[in-house]
Amino acid sequence: EATSFNSFINALMPRTMMISRTASRKVWAAASARPALLASTSARTFSATAPPPSEKKSTGGCPHHHSRRTDFADAVRPLSTAPSLSQNLANTTASGTSDGTAAGSGQAKARGCPVTPVLNELPSLPFVGSMIEQHSGLPQWDMTKQYSLNNKLREKFGEFITFGAPGFGTGLHGTMYTIFDPNEMVKVVRSEGDRPSGIVEKMWAWRRAMRESGSAMVSKKDIAGDDDGEEYDYGLFDRGDGWKRQRSFLQTGMLDPKAAKGFLPGIIAAAQQASAAAPAHARDVNEYLNYTAFDMFCSFMFGAQMRTAATVVSDDPEVRAKNAENERFVSAALGVFEKTNAMNMYPSEYLMARFLPWYKTSMYRDLEKEWNVVREVGLKKLYDFIERYDRDELDEMEKASYLASAIERQRETNEVSQDEMVELCLTALFVGVDTTSSVTAWNLMHLAMNPDVQEKLHAELSAAVSEKGSENGTKLNADVLGKKAAGYLHMCVRESHRVTPAFGAAMWKGNSKTDVTIHGETVPKGSLVQLGHISYDPEYVDEPRAFRPERWEADAVAERKNSKGEVLDHPILRDPFSQGARRCPGSRVAANEILAMISQLVLDWKITVPESFQSLDDVKYDASPIKPLFPALNFEARR
Repeated sequence: EATSFNSFINALMPRTMMISRTASRKVWAAASARPALLASTSARTFSATAPPPSEKKSTGGCPHHHSRRTDFADAVRPLSTAPSLSQNLANTTASGTSDGTAAGSGQAKARGCPVTPVLNELPSLPFVGSMIEQHSGLPQWDMTKQYSLNNKLREKFGEFITFGAPGFGTGLHGTMYTIFDPNEMVKVVRSEGDRPSGIVEKMWAWRRAMRESGSAMVSKKDIAGDDDGEEYDYGLFDRGDGWKRQRSFLQTGMLDPKAAKGFLPGIIAAAQQASAAAPAHARDVNEYLNYTAFDMFCSFMFGAQMRTAATVVSDDPEVRAKNAENERFVSAALGVFEKTNAMNMYPSEYLMARFLPWYKTSMYRDLEKEWNVVREVGLKKLYDFIERYDRDELDEMEKASYLASAIERQRETNEVSQDEMVELCLTALFVGVDTTSSVTAWNLMHLAMNPDVQEKLHAELSAAVSEKGSENGTKLNADVLGKKAAGYLHMCVRESHRVTPAFGAAMWKGNSKTDVTIHGETVPKGSLVQLGHISYDPEYVDEPRAFRPERWEADAVAERKNSKGEVLDHPILRDPFSQGARRCPGSRVAANEILAMISQLVLDWKITVPESFQSLDDVKYDASPIKPLFPALNFEARR
């Protein structure tokens, strides 16, 4: 594809950087003679929907407290002189000067006035947004350095940022807002309305694959969208009537706590079988956890024990052949995520899909192959189950499965068609493979690297099983995994999410219903807002990279009250499943899978890492969801 548009765009980028630098020098030369030019070439040029930078807004009725927009001079200054977080806070001056030296901020602080972060608007270009680091100053996106990116953003640009991320943000620039205060994010969540917007709508490659593969979740609109000209409604991956109908059907039986608890016996059985095979996977732990996630979710979806984590290491050719389709499904599901991540690194992929929709790049064709395997294997499993349901061939566990209840609901209500139901279940099945395994992986890594924590957890779980466990106090059950009996287990999971969350941001939300005011600025309706992580920032937590579940004990939480670290306890930061109307519909099932798998492994094995792994600095990670790249682990039997 040397002559393709993809190659053309990638070749064009260095020239764009050169042109941008030349243009900047000319602007500065002209500005020295005509200072007013700076105002007309402000960073607002790159986001034309908001008011001009000269406007200032009083906040909280305080005459000494105003928010200020960062102008062109701030936007193009060398990164070495870019304002730090503390400087940005100090820059909320009454005069709004670019250097923040006026006395207004100091007077405001002296009088007890709150200090509002300023909106720092990074330079952006059509189609490529702020992805050219030499032009925008935005740190280059690197899958292997996602955790450090949040801290770098705050250090360089402050607490309130907007930049261009084509394919994710809005408009030709892909404008996206980034904030770090969960209280401000609550405003966005509350502005969602009954047709909320979320990051899943930005999965443009998946939406294209859905449409081209004939997914029943996709339907043709009577009238193309007013805002984007889109001709199709992508159901669960959209925000229209189709989303509301499909989402309502899918989440029934998933989000309800009582219903989710009812699936635990099957999930625990799958975890027990998977744990027994753990030593055989000592050198491929990442792959192993993907199979365990698939096995546990299948117990929920089908009421069946797939045993893939065990069969994949079997020496028996017949066993391997019998379960080959399960291996094939898991491999393809992971391939979809891998190819999606790769495509998201190149704005040209998004541009090709948008402006030349008939053309398929090599990267998209690779994704399409994996997507088709997921559909081939997954749809066969689902339709075979329906046929067995109709012939009354299901056993008791299968009759109690999510899919069996979904079939019954679909036929009673016709809320969705049978084909829509199948596609929804397929989506849940393949998405659950990678996301759940990533969270489980980080929990396992932290426990393996912190033997004292692991031993404390083992003691708690052993006591809980003896007192409340099934089969005469020998097996896990819902009571053992509850917070009352296994409080330390829940603290470990919460601490793992704090130190190493599964995604590069805490949440993405769109204010699809109304404008929303964030930090005193009006964010236009239809914008995308990203909540960055602060949970591993030293400004909010002592020794942020240390794994200490005790941070979540009641006394520790109480001690943080009325301190800067209190924000860590905000409900919006408690787990990786988002919040609001678009919270992950399978979040309760996934949480139960994580608790069950970690508990079973710790009960069965003493797990350690090589001596060369002394801290998180020694752990490499990749992908999205983010997952650690495991070394060979040692599994020593406990019982």
